[in-house]
Amino acid sequence: MCLKQGDAMATKLWITLYRSFLGIYVPEELRALRGEVLLHLSDTPSSMYGGLQKLLALLEPRWVVLTGDLADDIKLEIRPGLLPVYREKMKALADVLSSVPACRSVIVTGNHDDERVVRTSFPKAVFLNRKGRCDADGLELNLSHDFGGLERPYGPLNLFGHNVTRSDFTEGGRRFLNGLVALHAVHIPTGRVFSLPYPKYVNDDRMLRRKTGL
Repeated sequence: MCLKQGDAMATKLWITLYRSFLGIYVPEELRALRGEVLLHLSDTPSSMYGGLQKLLALLEPRWVVLTGDLADDIKLEIRPGLLPVYREKMKALADVLSSVPACRSVIVTGNHDDERVVRTSFPKAVFLNRKGRCDADGLELNLSHDFGGLERPYGPLNLFGHNVTRSDFTEGGRRFLNGLVALHAVHIPTGRVFSLPYPKYVNDDRMLRRKTGL
């Protein structure tokens, strides 16, 4: 199929806008579950906060779970001098998450997060330092920034991030979802999982060319 120059330019512009303002394809089947899902993300660079804000407006999730490295373009473990920049990023993220009731935001810290800044930025959120468990309207969540930190015995739904080499899998009826590999929407009444690929720019900003989390 050949496109005229004007059509091609319009298509390119649409792709650019899609990437800039959302960049995450949400199937109609998932849109129909608005207000009934839990969103899980991990290792989120600040460049995707705008897309996340629009995704929250689109799906109105009942719960949002972030499993660490909340501003993954600010590598505090490597460059602790960036703490003031990181603090501003947390203010921006808190503003994005303000559409979700604070008691339904679950924040897990990662190796590039500052515990004190996170606690201050999200004072009413469910806070877990690196790992822990919580209940989300009947969903039993076992959470950790990295797979190795998940508490034993594993739970029905185990959410983590940090390392791209560990994909989603199911074992013994237990689900393991890596929020670094994909954004997950879990339908709370049924437990059905939708995996939404991140836009390429998100992976670039995480520096995933190294194939492992930092």
